Amino acid sequence: MGDDDIIRRRLMIDGEGTGDVRQMMMFMKSFIKWCTSDDTSQESQIQHDRLLTQLAATEHSSLKWKSIIDMNEIEIKHYDALRDETSENVKKACLAIEDAKQELEEARQVRRNRLEYDALARLIKEHPPRSDTANKLADLNQQLQSLKAKRDSLEEKLSLRRKQLHVLVTSLYQLKQTLQYDTTPMHDGESKRSSDTIDLTGSTAVVDLTDADMETS
Repeated sequence: MGDDDIIRRRLMIDGEGTGDVRQMMMFMKSFIKWCTSDDTSQESQIQHDRLLTQLAATEHSSLKWKSIIDMNEIEIKHYDALRDETSENVKKACLAIEDAKQELEEARQVRRNRLEYDALARLIKEHPPRSDTANKLADLNQQLQSLKAKRDSLEEKLSLRRKQLHVLVTSLYQLKQTLQYDTTPMHDGESKRSSDTIDLTGSTAVVDLTDADMETS
């Protein structure tokens, strides 16, 4: 057995080193000596009183250590209860922290949603309502249809005017040819024939109706 084991065992037996074992050993030696001594009755009584005093001191020390042990056990139980209570409080605190984290995340999500809603609201305010846009689009479509109708009407009128102009130019040209034919003398055996041909249906046809050489009689 090592020195550390011996010291540890001695401390377990001797309490905190106050000499309880030594007192017991001295009491046992004194008691044996008192039992085997041949002292007078007076000396024996004195020794007997000393033994009782030592025994009372030892008993008092024993009661003191018993009280200390009981107190330590009570303290251990108290600390065990305190430990359990602390563990329970720690568990509750952990659950509360988890709940707080969840609430914080929900609050952050609500804040993000509010910011997005505010941004959308500002964007919507910057643009006109859909009904106004639809009304403007309908008005523009109506104006476009009206312009198309006017264009078609103008094209029809222009086509009609072109036809009328073509008829008029043709009539004037024929009248001119007739007047030239009437005022030009004819040789025997010759027939008056115009070799000029004018395309009056083209868009670039131009007829000079103010010919200075045309004779009117």
